[in-house]
Formats: sequence, structure tokens, C-alpha cells
Amino acid sequence: MVVVAIVGGAAIPAAAQLTGVDVASWQHPPTDQHPNGAPINWSQVRNAGHSFAFVKATEGTTYRNPFYTTDFAGAAAAGLYRGAYHYARPKLPLSSAVDQARYFVSATGSLSGARDLPAVLDLEESGGLSKGDLAQWARIWLAEVERLTGRAPIVYTGYYFWRDAVGNPTDIGAKYRLWLPSYPLNPDSTTFTPLVPSGWATWTFWQYTSTGSVPGIVGNVDLNRFCCSLANLTGLAGGGGSAGNPFGSVDAVAMEGPNSARVSGWAIDPDTTDPISVHVYVDGQGHSTTASKTRNDVGVAYRGFGPDHGYSTTVPVPDGARQVCVYAINTGPGGNVGLGCRNLGGSPVGNLDAVRSAGPGQVRVAGWALDPNTVSSPDVHIYVNGVGTAVTASKARSDVQSAFPWWSANHGFDVVLPAGGGRQQVCAYAINKAGPGGNTYLGCRTVVLPTGDPFGSLDVVRGGNGRIDVSGWAIDPDTAAPIPVHVYGAGTGLALTADRGRSDVGRAFPGYGNNHGFRGSIPAEAGVHSVCAYAINASGSGSNRLLGCRTVTVTGSGSPFGSLDLVSEVPSGLRVAGWAIDPNTSASIPVHVYVNGQGYVLTADRQRADVGQAYPGFGNAHGYDGLVPVTPGPPGTNQMCVFAIDVAPPGANALIGCRTF
Repeated sequence: MVVVAIVGGAAIPAAAQLTGVDVASWQHPPTDQHPNGAPINWSQVRNAGHSFAFVKATEGTTYRNPFYTTDFAGAAAAGLYRGAYHYARPKLPLSSAVDQARYFVSATGSLSGARDLPAVLDLEESGGLSKGDLAQWARIWLAEVERLTGRAPIVYTGYYFWRDAVGNPTDIGAKYRLWLPSYPLNPDSTTFTPLVPSGWATWTFWQYTSTGSVPGIVGNVDLNRFCCSLANLTGLAGGGGSAGNPFGSVDAVAMEGPNSARVSGWAIDPDTTDPISVHVYVDGQGHSTTASKTRNDVGVAYRGFGPDHGYSTTVPVPDGARQVCVYAINTGPGGNVGLGCRNLGGSPVGNLDAVRSAGPGQVRVAGWALDPNTVSSPDVHIYVNGVGTAVTASKARSDVQSAFPWWSANHGFDVVLPAGGGRQQVCAYAINKAGPGGNTYLGCRTVVLPTGDPFGSLDVVRGGNGRIDVSGWAIDPDTAAPIPVHVYGAGTGLALTADRGRSDVGRAFPGYGNNHGFRGSIPAEAGVHSVCAYAINASGSGSNRLLGCRTVTVTGSGSPFGSLDLVSEVPSGLRVAGWAIDPNTSASIPVHVYVNGQGYVLTADRQRADVGQAYPGFGNAHGYDGLVPVTPGPPGTNQMCVFAIDVAPPGANALIGCRTF
């Protein structure tokens, strides 16, 4: 330690006759006989009349005095009262004070022996911190060491450093004792009183010289006085309260099956860096383990103790057991400490995942449930508008097993139950099957089921060349089968079946399937027409339902139309293929082919499913594909044209296309 102040004043109190030393590695210089450092003869120190000794233990979070263990033990063996101090290296963040406090205690233990003095914070450097931050840093270090050792530490600091670097806070002196360095010119003076920093009324220990000479110690050594009597020194030493008690945490108690639980956490005894025993009690039945598993988070939080202080053990859980309690077992001074208790098992857990229509008069209910006290699949009671049905949650649910790996996957339920039409309320309860707990409410859902008249939509009404195209969908709530749809317009009725695939309808009305779409075409003259579509009631109660009406304009004269898809030269002439439709009839029509002015007749009656799909209501028989002879003319003058022949008025023959060959 360093010289802090040299001041003069009144006489030394007569009671301050107990003296002691404080040592560090400096008091172990290498010698010929001891090249690694001369030992201290603590018996000689005691015989020289000294009553106590302080030993430097740590500095910052990286340095440990290599002579601390032997000096601390040697002082006690010689009958001295003993203490340990930490040389502070303050810095930001302020949480570094916690790190240094824990590093110190990892080296010293709880200092709770019969002749152990409280821990000491040696505060001589500011580390560049402001006055307010340095004072707070000291408070944090002192509080953490007090928490770990069970006793209020002592502050070593000088009058001027406390004033100029720390800012003279008064609250610290109200709680923690003072060890004051202040050196008179004459260490033997009886007329000198040191200046005491603000916040303290007086000192408890006074370091009055750094150049003392003591038998048994090589070189100079710091000498100190104690304020009071031997009885006071004895009272200041020793454990008490929670001094030396272990500490730790119960992090988790998780069921691993109906009759076992995994208990995990960590535990440290401040009197040792070795792992300690942990006792786990399940409703009073004890089990022992050791907190020796690697916990890097604990090692980082409690510097110096190392990471090997975790525990994780599986304990048996008898049927009906309700509570797990964990105790850290004390090593050395102190007593065992309860780390906490957790409740076991209990009521089933689960979820009502989905409630939706499953078709006419049916509702689908799905979810999962498990009882923490058994691996068996529990029962689930489902109520549809108050009518109950018991099912077993035994369907495979890999997601549930991923969340609860000690149970099997067979804890899902997915059932279809009868239900009326209209608004249905569905509620589910997981039934407690074993051990403590009761039935668990999984939730309620409301679903509206269709009932009565058919329903649907007239999605598209579009006018074309002599026709009207319509499409939409329709469902009868009393059946999942396709139903008829009647379309009226342009003085014509068209009967369709709503059996085309509509995945959007299937998603919106699960249980009814996808096949409820309709599409068709009505021949129509040019002009404005009104088109209406009706869903025909096919099963159960209800009546036909108007899906909607649209007004549409039909353009064109009603002339035929089509396509010239292929013209290919072959040895016998030309192959000509395509399709043609007269919008005023669904019958096949003639096609006239002219090659260099010479005419040939084909009929558009071949099957063309693509044309039938594109022009529903006209059918598929509208393709043509034939061979026509060719009388070639001069190169570049050969031309072939195709005409669709109008067979049903109104309209006229229509050119489909021409090719030069």
C-alpha cells in the first residue's frame, strides 16, 4: 500500500495498543536460500507482540498473490487474527466491480473463521472514473462482497484520495469501517492523530508506517494499529449470520415422463472453488448430486470460481408427488441453504387448434393434449352446443413430441362430429388421467355451418361473338355432391352441373371438396341481354337460390369464327387443319378451302377438347383436318385460304385465314 497522508494532531488513544502487519508479495523477496521468495516466519511475528495481519489476496480480475494461501494459513497457525484485502482496479462499466468482488471471494472464501477479519477493499486508484462513478463502483463492490460473505467489508482509503478522487460521500462511512493510511514523521509519536475522511467519525485500523521492521519478515513492512481492545478485535472477527453459506439457483424442474423429473441449476460455496453437493427432495424423498457440470455463464458471472458448478440430474417422481426442493450443501463455515422449490406435474396441458366445417351437418375439431403425470394418451371431452363427446388424444403429432420429447408423439386429436346448421359453439377439455391436477380447459371456438338453401356465386358473365359465357360456383349445404345450375338469358335456358374443380371454394368450405364450379356458353344475337343463374336445391330442406343476374352486350354479327392452325405440304397436296364454330348453333359446320382459286369442302366435326374447354356449351366436335390437291402455279403466286360457312342466321361466311406456299 502507498503513503496517503502525513499529518499531525492530538495524542494517540491509549486503547490503540494492538498492532499488526499487512503483507503482499513484496514481503517475499528472493534470497540465496529461497530464490522463489523468502517465507514469513509468522511465529516470530506473533512473538514480536503483534495481534493481527492482513494479506493481499487479489488485484483486478487477473492477479492472485501467489503467497496468499500460505501467509493466510500461517498467520492463523501462529495465533494471529487475519484478514484479506483486494487491490481495486476501478473501470467502466460499473459492473466490473461485481466481477472483481466475485474474483476476490473466489480466492479468499467467506472469511468466516473464528479469527477471520472482514474483507477489505483497498481503494487507491480512480481508474479515470469520475467522483460519482468511483463512489458507485465502491458501493457495488462492497455490497457484492457483503452478499457473498455475510459480513460488511472494511474500506482502506486515505483522507485526500477520498476527498479529491471519490468526492467525500458520507453514506459509505455510515455502513463500512475504515482502515486509514496516514504516516506521521515519527511513527512512534504519541501526539499524532490522523485526519479522518468525510463520513467516518474515526478509524478502526490505522496504517501508520510502510517502513516497519518485524522479526520473521524480510525487509520493510506496513505496520498498523487497531482502534480498540482485544475483546473488540475478537468481536470483529469470526463468522455469523450467513457467512460462509453456499448460494446458487434452481433453474428448471421439468417432467421427463410420468415418474421422473430433471432438476437443473448451479451452486457455489464461497469457501471453496471445488464443486459442492446438492440435495434434491421430492415430497421429502432425498437424492444427492454434485454441482460439477460446466456452466460457462456461472464461470463468467463468478470470476475465479471457475465454470464447473452446474447440476443437472434426473430424480424419480412417485405417483401423486407434488413438489421438488433443492438444497446447496455447505462446505466449511456456514450452513446448508435452500435454493428453492418447484411444483411438479399437475393438470394436463394442450390446445384446441382448429374448429371448422367438415361438410353438411358436421364440424371438424383438432388439437392436442397430454397429462404430465403419464405417457398415456389422455381423454378429451368435446362439447358442440353443449352436447358432449369423449375422444382420445392418440393421433401422431410430431410437433408436440418436439416440444415435449420425453412423451410420445401420440397426443393429438382430430375428429369430425355431428352438428346442426348455423352458429355452433365448440369447447374442449383435457381430462386429468393420473396424479395431481384437474381437468384443463383447452378453449372454445365458434363456427357457422351452412344450412337450408343452396348458395354460391355468379362470378363471370361475358359477351362474345354471338354467345354469352358464364361461370361461378354453387353448393347445397345438405350435400357434398355437385348440384345443378340453371342459366337463363337471350331467350334460352342452359342446364349446367357445378362439378368443375374450384380449389378456392374447397378451401373456403372444407368438407365439401373442390368440385363445385360451373362454366358454359349461351348462343345469343348481337345486342344487350340479361343473364341470370340459379343454384338448384338438390337435397334436404330449402329451395332454389338465385346466384345473381348480369346485363351483358353481345358484339359481332353472329358470323362463324375459328382458326387455321396448320398448313403442311405433303406429296399428294396440302394438309389443312384447324377449327370453326358458328355461334348460332352447336352443330358442326362446313369449311371451304380454296387453293389457287380451286375450291374443296371439309367439315369441322373432328374432336377438339381444347376448343370445347375454351367454348363450353358448343361441345368438342368443331375441328377440321384434311388433304386437298394442288395445281401449282408460278413460284410466289400459290395461295390457300379457308372460310367458315355460316349455317344458322344471322351471319355470313367468314375468312379464317390464308397462307402462301
